[in-house]
Amino acid sequence: KGVDYGYVFNPSYYADKYADLKSAFGYNDTKLFEHFTKYGMNEGRQASANFNLQSYKNNNVGLIKEYGNNNPLYYEHYCRFGYNEGRKAV
Repeated sequence: KGVDYGYVFNPSYYADKYADLKSAFGYNDTKLFEHFTKYGMNEGRQASANFNLQSYKNNNVGLIKEYGNNNPLYYEHYCRFGYNEGRKAV
């Protein structure tokens, strides 16, 4: 999608936070990122100390009308706009 997910994804953080992922993928950045984009965002998993989906929703309630329960759109919004706008994400 041309989105730099570096604002919401840190592979080491993601592996260390979720034992199931660390067990399955170790610290393989590619496999962890693939899991994050295919499943983790939909599940609302936290992949960076700097971004928590529920906190972002709570601190930016106006986005809920636009994105509803489409979790990946919140991650994308933060990467494209929220970070540079200084929106609270944790």
